[in-house]
Order: sequence, then structure tokens, then C-alpha cells
Amino acid sequence: MSSFQSSRTISEATVRTYDEPIHVLFTEEPRQFIWRDRLLLVKEIQGRWSRATPWWSGSQARALRGDAVDDVEPDPLAEREVWRVEAGNGRQRGVYELARTVNAEDWVLQAVLD
Repeated sequence: MSSFQSSRTISEATVRTYDEPIHVLFTEEPRQFIWRDRLLLVKEIQGRWSRATPWWSGSQARALRGDAVDDVEPDPLAEREVWRVEAGNGRQRGVYELARTVNAEDWVLQAVLD
């Protein structure tokens, strides 16, 4: 079963969102990552930006509202860093958005652009 969540169109590109955990080799910028048992080498960095996390939907906010939560995230106000990269293995290439909490190693594949 896929973790595929949604898709939207941006300037003639379809964006599929995933938020699946990945392993990233990072030295000042992403160099390669493993997603679904595939090693993808970063060929080009297309962009980088930061965004605030949605603290209102995190487990700490849900716990304060009295909702049952399984785990509590360490910092609901942590900033997220997003990297848009072109990556591939062999002839296949694609554009991926990799995200993590700033100064942490909680990488996720946020989206794939087709």
C-alpha cells in the first residue's frame, strides 16, 4: 500500500506528496538519498527554503486539547528546511522535495514533481 497522499498541479507539473521517511547523505547539501530501497544521487539543487511547522496540528497541541496522542514531538515550533533536487539513478531522473527539521536528521521525502 502506498503512502501517496495527494497531488496538485504547479506550472504544468504534477506534484505528488508523500511525507515518507528517507535516509539522506548530507554534507552542506543533500548528496544522495534512499527512498523505497532505491539509491538516488542528487544531480542538481534546484532550490532551498525554510518554513514553520504547523504547530497547531502537532501532537503537543493535540495533547493540550485533550486528544489522545501516542508520541510527543520534541519542538512544535521547529523550523523545517526543504530542498528541491533533481536526482536519479542511471537514466531515470526526477525532481524531489526533501525536508527535515533544521539541525536534525528526521528527513522525509515531502513530494515528487512529474
